Amino acid sequence: MEKFVVSARKYRPQTFDTVVGQSHITTTLKNAIKHEQLAHAFLFCGPRGVGKTTCARILAKTINCENQTKEGEACDKCSSCTSFNEGGSLNYFELDGASNNSVDDIRELVTQVRFVPQSGKYKVYVIDEVHMLSSSAFNAFLKTLEEPPPYAIFILATTEKHKILPTILSRCQIFDFKRITTNDTVEHLESICKKEK
Repeated sequence: MEKFVVSARKYRPQTFDTVVGQSHITTTLKNAIKHEQLAHAFLFCGPRGVGKTTCARILAKTINCENQTKEGEACDKCSSCTSFNEGGSLNYFELDGASNNSVDDIRELVTQVRFVPQSGKYKVYVIDEVHMLSSSAFNAFLKTLEEPPPYAIFILATTEKHKILPTILSRCQIFDFKRITTNDTVEHLESICKKEK
């Protein structure tokens, strides 16, 4: 018997091309990957549910893919992509800023950053709801953000950009996610209905 997967997880985008309503961001990220001009820190901001964490995961998977397509997408077949899809990637770290907002949590992350990746080119650190970090935690993180090792990429995601310190903002490439339009939603739901019959 096939294991049941909730539709929100089953249809969560796995490549940039499957992200709904954020082509201005996915195109920019794909071009950066293709031309090997990746920033060391990104800030993904916008309302809830527009794809910030999803895009962070896709970016993390794609930059470590062993056989990227010429469009700048992950192959979804190599050992790096497979381990990422199964949740076993050693190069991907996701931290929830709401529940890990102390100086000690950030110091632990900073200590982890010092270790070179065992496989793949990059270690990617995603801090979700980054605006929830305490000001002392931000200060502890600032030095690493200013001078990261060449293999470290930081992706900060937030719904409240105005709460982030200007010193942090100035060191990130900022992407503003927009609300998904009704037309995009309808088209996407229609395609899911067809797949589900």
